[in-house]
Amino acid sequence: MRSILVVERKHLFPGLSPQGFLPPGSVDLGALQPHLFFAERDYMERNSHFKQIIPYLVLHRGTGADARVLCYQRRSKHTERRLGGLWSVGFGGHIEPLDRDDPAIAAHGLLLVSALRELVEETGLQVGASALAPVGFINSDAQDVSSVHFGVVFRIDLDGVAGSDGELLATVSAQAEPARALWLPEAGLRGMAAPGAAPDGGDFEDWSRIVINA
Repeated sequence: MRSILVVERKHLFPGLSPQGFLPPGSVDLGALQPHLFFAERDYMERNSHFKQIIPYLVLHRGTGADARVLCYQRRSKHTERRLGGLWSVGFGGHIEPLDRDDPAIAAHGLLLVSALRELVEETGLQVGASALAPVGFINSDAQDVSSVHFGVVFRIDLDGVAGSDGELLATVSAQAEPARALWLPEAGLRGMAAPGAAPDGGDFEDWSRIVINA
């Protein structure tokens, strides 16, 4: 049985649930601490009265007109079958009980420690805590998969990581095993968020469209 961190929806949003991208400060994660708990993932995937807290990591390089984002297409037989074949700008994962044992929690907190672990597990890349910048939140009830998750979006600055774009792409591809991965210009992403406008005529997943259009 796998346990993951969740919060009851009524504590996350006491009133109506705002949809889409939520700016920093719109949710007080510190105030939610008494209401966070670990629960069986299989059950929570079917229960939209609760939200699973997910660090959502956007890998970024360059500035200005040179800014680019690492995007990837999930395999058709992805472990999360509801996202199979879709393109994404973010790597995400659950916060697990093992994260509580990380000694870095005292300095950085549970959420950031979990984000750093997920970055290594999902991409094979390692950065310091200063490379992670929280930029907002995602809440969407548009699809079954998104209705049971709540995203905490981090922008990961990879300019300080040694290696060319191609070398970093190779590392991520070897770890994540996507169907395809590309560095795409940040300025051009919004034009790819429409249905069928992603590379190869594909589609971006719900959360990625929200981040792109924020």
